Amino acid sequence: MNVDFEHTMAKFWKCALQVNPASYIKYRGENQNVSEDDYNQKLLEVCLEESIKVVGIADHGNVDSIEKIKETFNSQGVIVFPGFEIASSEKIHLVCLYPEDTSLQTLNNYLYEFDIDTSNGTNPSTKSADFILSTVIGKGGFVYAAHCTDDSGVLKQKLNNIWKNPNLYAAQIPTSLDALKEQGDQANYQIILNKNPDYKRDKKIAIINAKDIEDPETLRRENATCLVKMSKPCFSSFKLAFSDSESRVRLNSDIKEKYYSRIESVRFVGGFLNGIHINYSEHLNALIGGRGTGKSTLIESIRYVLNIEPISNETKAQHLKVIKQNLSSGFAELTVKSAVKHGKLYKISRRYGESPIVKDESGSVSTFSPKDLLPDIEIFGQNEIHEIAKESSEQLKVVERFLNTDKIEKESGISKVKELLVTTRNNIFDLTSNVSSLESDVEDLKAHEEDENRYKELGIDQKLKLLPIVESERSTFKIVLNKMDALKEALKELSESIPCGDFITEELIKEFPDKKIFENSKLALFELKNNINLSIDKMEIDSENSQKKIDLLDKELQESIEKQEDSISKEFKKLAPVEGLTGKQIGEQYRDLIKNIERLKPKRAELLIQQGKLKKEIVTRKDLLAELSEKKTNRATAFEQGVKRLNRKLKGNIKVNYSAERNRLGLIKLIVSYRLPDVAEGRLSWMKGVEEFSAPLLAETIKKGPAALLEKNWGMTSTTADRLSKISNKQIMEIEEFKIDDLVSIELNVSSSEEPLYKKLDSLSTGQQCTALLHMLLLDNQDPLLLDQPEDNLDNAFIAERIVTQVRDAKLTRQFIFATHNANIPVFGDAEWIGVLESTNENATLPIQNQGSIDQPNIQNLAAKILEGGEDAFNRRKEKYGF
Repeated sequence: MNVDFEHTMAKFWKCALQVNPASYIKYRGENQNVSEDDYNQKLLEVCLEESIKVVGIADHGNVDSIEKIKETFNSQGVIVFPGFEIASSEKIHLVCLYPEDTSLQTLNNYLYEFDIDTSNGTNPSTKSADFILSTVIGKGGFVYAAHCTDDSGVLKQKLNNIWKNPNLYAAQIPTSLDALKEQGDQANYQIILNKNPDYKRDKKIAIINAKDIEDPETLRRENATCLVKMSKPCFSSFKLAFSDSESRVRLNSDIKEKYYSRIESVRFVGGFLNGIHINYSEHLNALIGGRGTGKSTLIESIRYVLNIEPISNETKAQHLKVIKQNLSSGFAELTVKSAVKHGKLYKISRRYGESPIVKDESGSVSTFSPKDLLPDIEIFGQNEIHEIAKESSEQLKVVERFLNTDKIEKESGISKVKELLVTTRNNIFDLTSNVSSLESDVEDLKAHEEDENRYKELGIDQKLKLLPIVESERSTFKIVLNKMDALKEALKELSESIPCGDFITEELIKEFPDKKIFENSKLALFELKNNINLSIDKMEIDSENSQKKIDLLDKELQESIEKQEDSISKEFKKLAPVEGLTGKQIGEQYRDLIKNIERLKPKRAELLIQQGKLKKEIVTRKDLLAELSEKKTNRATAFEQGVKRLNRKLKGNIKVNYSAERNRLGLIKLIVSYRLPDVAEGRLSWMKGVEEFSAPLLAETIKKGPAALLEKNWGMTSTTADRLSKISNKQIMEIEEFKIDDLVSIELNVSSSEEPLYKKLDSLSTGQQCTALLHMLLLDNQDPLLLDQPEDNLDNAFIAERIVTQVRDAKLTRQFIFATHNANIPVFGDAEWIGVLESTNENATLPIQNQGSIDQPNIQNLAAKILEGGEDAFNRRKEKYGF
């Protein structure tokens, strides 16, 4: 990181707060076998190796070694808080630490004031713990209760009056809080959680790990240090951190590796934001500034670089206008860490009017898009949350993000079943049409066969025995020709479908350890393909030879049939006239009849085949519909469980209601598309409210007719029932396989008491609607959330009481970047990075001194002046945290 940016954000620094000098070992009855300088050097080496940035010196009643330690450590950037450990008159141990520039003489004066015998610093003071606490705090120092659960500890001694002293900011425990509980120390566990009424404090005490360091190697232990969040390691920021310890003090064991994406930095070249360079915190970032200083421009520029479009056409137009006016010929560049790409860093840059360019850590242009790197990032400009509140489909998208919708839909298998149902619907439609046509042909065949009987009665069939045989020859050879064409087409398809080993290229396998195996595999594939091609070549030759033979045989047959027909025509003349028809006319009529019979005879067998296929397809469809019903039940169960988990995360602030297949507008629109007379959307509105209803049930009832529809008492008119009963079988199948959408509703708890009072989103004010949605947007997501002035549509009380509380919890596992003019978010949210934008008519500026956290006086002053309610927020923070 550029040194200029080292202290522009608050972060956790590792602190060892009970370090002892080389001489401390004598209290253990042992002799030190290294010199003081060597001991100090070894202490420093371990601190540097373990990234320990702050050490507190806590020898028992003695400060003589502090100056040498400070001299050694400060030269390497390790901050030393001078101090000592003493026992009060109640014989409880307290560690007292002071600002880094406190002189040795001042420290000795403090020891004298506490009546400590520096020649035997382990002896108790004559002063009470209350006196020591108030005196240290009054002199600008800091006190914590050493080893509070062990001997000489405030909890071990059961001194609840000292524990409740507001000047006692922290207590040291030997392990994690959970481990304390697991070890059976339930009493102290409850006290530390501030749940024991006898030990109840106005403000919960901070818990730290520290360990009496008599050997530098002890510093490597997890419980020898703790983590304190500061912009710059210094005593004033250190003390301030304990005013808000819930946000700023952690044990090493509290910090679990969290894998989430973040925007590491943004920089601008050219345009209104020219020269601005920000290194963001991975937690909460608040961009503040007066109106017109570029807060919205910066958020919209990040959106533009990431190629994320706003929700509505109106906001899209405004977004592009802002970019055109302020980015102009310049460009913006983001450095992002992508969780889905295993924490790899990428640079994404974009000029106005061009597409984003993504580069990897080596500087090479990547094929990834910004969406590939940050697939779930959310960016909302001014009033965009309000737009979501007005649009139910956008609300559903917000909810679905937390329900793993894509995963549930994929695992449900419904889409696959629906594809099969569409196939069966089309097959049944085609087969039904085929069967209908074949049934008509078979009816014609029966009529022709009845006519044939009339000719038989006249004995004509005996006189023209050759005629049906010749026609049978003709129709049979047509089948031969069709089969020949089918065989040639199959041979062509086979030839075109033969795969090969071209995919195994030298470039692909050049680094394979088993390269030879793949080379041999490629040879084997080519050998097989060549052999197949040889066989195909032979088959194609055979095919041509066979075609020539068939052509000759066809010619021979046609010549023979012509001779036979000449002979038959001569027989026509021998027939006796009937009912005014000559023998020739009777013969020609009989020949036409026989031709039709021979043409239609195969239809009878084909009808049986098609009827069998239709019956089988109908059975398959019934099975698929049963499977669809089961899968829809499983899917609904998965969503219901997801909603329950979501509601638990929302902790009573919001309630999400889920109703499977209750949003029937899509089904209504489907039926309206059939254009049935007098059946518009209004005629079908009864569907929206009926309880016992499903698409398959509607389809089944339609098949039964108007009376069955009316018996359901769904609320439709008799006219509508009559019209529905007339829709086609294909449309009925469309209805029975239709997937009705789910219905999701959001309710906000508007109660100010412990008893919840939920109201639906559409009955709330704009501010309450936006508050409800923001609660959800702040939930789990591995990609960042960027909001531009969310307070514009939020109730200020909700921001202070609910939103900020949620942000403080969520920021540990997700990055937030807010542009805001409301003091509650950066102040009570304890933003790790605050940037104070300034501007002239020409451009915005964000100098280094305008970036930091609220533990820096210059940031406090700027924030108090600029933010709405800034001074009030700081005053209330003082009341709450002692800030």
